[in-house]
Formats: sequence, structure tokens, C-alpha cells
Amino acid sequence: MKVLLYGGTFDPPHNGHLNNLRAAADRVRPDKVVVMPAGLSPFKQHTSAPGALRLEMCSCFHVLEEGMDAIPQLEVSGWEVAQAEAGSHNYTVLTVEKLARDYPGAQLYLAIGSDMLLSFDGWHRWQDILRLAHLVVTSRNVGDAPELHAKALRLDPTGARILFAPVQALPMASSDIRTRLAAGEGCEAELPEAVRAVIRREKLYKKEVSANEPQTGKGACARPLER
Repeated sequence: MKVLLYGGTFDPPHNGHLNNLRAAADRVRPDKVVVMPAGLSPFKQHTSAPGALRLEMCSCFHVLEEGMDAIPQLEVSGWEVAQAEAGSHNYTVLTVEKLARDYPGAQLYLAIGSDMLLSFDGWHRWQDILRLAHLVVTSRNVGDAPELHAKALRLDPTGARILFAPVQALPMASSDIRTRLAAGEGCEAELPEAVRAVIRREKLYKKEVSANEPQTGKGACARPLER
């Protein structure tokens, strides 16, 4: 059995996230996908939207279960959000260890963006993550492949634990979207309707994000929360 984990702040989730998850799933053909909105970061003071609403907005990922190239059995898990609400700072390695317990004997995969690969050796117990799971890297920037492959070889000289998923990048970031929403834009091209419905109902992101305010969810597969 193959299980693919895709995590991030998702504040809010956008079409770039869906695009990269589909690319990662196309690369490894998992039997199950787990989308995991993160709780509060050890490195961040807060997220703009609370965990429960970010979890609700992540229902947009279920659209990937539809169509000819549907992703099978996609679960949106609130485990990391619950950990944060209980007062625990979570790390990626703890989530991967949980999945290893939940799916004994499964091949685990962790989808990350190219920016995350470049900083991966700064993550908490990164060697254990690489031992327990394959990384599936989607490239955010055109032309960054040589740098990524060089980094992958430094992290894993065997070349067996880090995979690359080709993707037609959609250049968008949650931090930029939050700023645009605060300015009154609809961001229809960037946000699925299920996400915009929650934003309208809860009147999210009304306060403009300042240059000095912590920026969460930046990038197509951001996971700054629990390295």
C-alpha cells in the first residue's frame, strides 16, 4: 500500500496546492492520500485563519477524487490541528511516525515543494523523515532543477529516497492571496469555490497583512509549520 502525505498551512488552500498534489499523486500513484492542515508553528506566532476553518477549507481537495485521473481515497485529517489545540507543537517527523503506526507496512510518501527541499536538512529529525518516507518534490520555479537535484544528492547519495514530480507550475502564494482578499479582490482564479464560500461566510482575511506580520502558507506546498 502507498500512502501520500500532503501538508501545509493552507491559509487559505488554493489552486496551486491542488495542482501540486495532483502532480505528486501522478508520480507515485498512491492508494491513499492524506491532506494534513498544520497546527501552530514553533516558528510562527499565529495563522490568519483558525485551524478549524483551514480544515474546513481543505475540503476543496476532494475535487481531486473526481474525473478520469481521480485520486483514490483522499482524507483530510485534523490530527495536527488537534495537536495544536491541545497545546503541542508538532513536527513533520511526528506526523510521519503516526502514519507509519496507522498503516504498518505501507510505503509512505511526503509531498513537498522545491523550496522545502532546499531547507529540508534544517527540519527536526530530517534523517528520520527520509528513513520513513520518500520525498516527492514538485518544482515551484522554472529552471531550478539543477539546484534541486544537487541538493537531493547531498541529502540522499543513494538517489532512492527523493523523487521528482513534473508539474506545470501555478505561481501563487497564500500570503499574496490574503493581501489581495484584504484589499477586496475575489481571487476567483486562485481559489476554489468551496474555499471562497468559507471566506465569505466567516469574513476571513479582512485585516491587511502587513510587511512585519508573520506570513504563513507561502508557496504551493508550504510546510514551514513543523520542520
